[in-house]
Amino acid sequence: MEAFMLLVTDSRHDFEVLESLKSLPQTLEVHRLYGEYDMLLKVRVNDLEELSSLERELLNGGQILSIDTLVIAGE
Repeated sequence: MEAFMLLVTDSRHDFEVLESLKSLPQTLEVHRLYGEYDMLLKVRVNDLEELSSLERELLNGGQILSIDTLVIAGE
């Protein structure tokens, strides 16, 4: 399954966050944004459990402040 994750980051660490997101095996795309969210991450995971685990992992790093996740329907 695929999902989009809208991230709010600690702006002091944008470059580090961007590079670490690129290196995740689940990452399909990552883009910096201007506006309410700082980054858009598109991921591919096996199931909702893996998606939840990924969200927790990202939030526990301290450089990502919040995540809104949108699961892509129809897969």
